[in-house]
Amino acid sequence: MTENKYLFILCPPASGSTLLYQILKTSPQASAFDGEGQALIPSILFTKDRWKPEKVISWDTAREKWIENWNLDKPVLVEKSPPHLVRAKQLETYFPGSHFIIMMRNPYAFCEGIKRRWGRKYTFRNIAKFWLICAGYQMENIRTLKNSLWFTYEDLTADPRRICNRIVRAIPELVELNPENKFSVFEKSLKISNLNPHQISKLSADDLFEINLILKKRPSLMAFFNYRYIGLVEESIRFKNVKRFYGWARSLKRLPEPLRWNDWKKFPG
Repeated sequence: MTENKYLFILCPPASGSTLLYQILKTSPQASAFDGEGQALIPSILFTKDRWKPEKVISWDTAREKWIENWNLDKPVLVEKSPPHLVRAKQLETYFPGSHFIIMMRNPYAFCEGIKRRWGRKYTFRNIAKFWLICAGYQMENIRTLKNSLWFTYEDLTADPRRICNRIVRAIPELVELNPENKFSVFEKSLKISNLNPHQISKLSADDLFEINLILKKRPSLMAFFNYRYIGLVEESIRFKNVKRFYGWARSLKRLPEPLRWNDWKKFPG
């Protein structure tokens, strides 16, 4: 029987994990599910509290279900479920010798993608906070996981062949990967390309202001993943209106000290 190697993709949603997953599936030595591993065990892995790091998971049950769906004749068993990035150390413990591919994406493109997928009930502030949380866990994963390889969505789309070569060097059992294929993106078959410019162009000045308000609280995470802030040439309409209101209220001393304009901009709201 083939000695299998577990390979987990750690990547936030709307950040290119499906593309990476499809690329890994081009290897004749890799076995992967049709979708995410959490979808095979929704009662355990796809619950409302799935993003809580302290969630207790029966990994024995998960392993049994995944093994039923993997082709164990293939040496590399691939799995991806975005919430795993907050509990990667558990995976490392319960799946000895496992390998991890860690990936992040530009926070502005991430915010646009999540907003479009998840709907109006999520504000850009909340989505930007979500990116920071994921980035914090990913930075910790990069620093602490034993068998890990990391890159960004931008790295992958800029030079897919180079990234594929890095993956194969780290996991030789994959033998070869074919990034020249067309892959399913937004239900279309496309060659690999960076979709960030298209998605970021959909963000208004107000949207960018909301996102920046949160991202600027953790510049260390932006710097770690080599992302730059998108500045606004002009203050957004919302920014001007909020500033005008707080200036008026401050002049009347109707706000407590922490909420006066000079201090208010330090907080997300």
